[in-house]
Amino acid sequence: MNIGELERRSGISRHALRYYEQLGLIVSHRQANNYRSYSEQTVVDLAFIQSAQSGGFSLAEIGEILAARRGNNIDCAHGVVLVAAKMAEIQTKITTLQAAYVFLSAERAKLEASALANGQTIPLLPDHGHV
Repeated sequence: MNIGELERRSGISRHALRYYEQLGLIVSHRQANNYRSYSEQTVVDLAFIQSAQSGGFSLAEIGEILAARRGNNIDCAHGVVLVAAKMAEIQTKITTLQAAYVFLSAERAKLEASALANGQTIPLLPDHGHV
């Protein structure tokens, strides 16, 4: 398939597809007219790339994983360590964001009280849940 079809099927821009190819994340084959041609495996690889990025993996980490998959030398024990480390990293971010949310909630309450004490009206704000 050509780059236009790959773009439509994957939802990933041509610019990003070329960048992924430059990084070695995906592979194209050049046709006689020098156009890029991609296989069905590229669609599978792109779905994995998107999922791995959603999981917090960098493109460099994804490249290492794809290389191991392509070489059939996946080390599952190393994979467990990699995923556990990513989970710990995400948990740290969650903790940091929760602390920021608590701080902002307290500041908002102080500002609301001050505004009401000064006779100001507070616009109706959406409720984004509580931590």
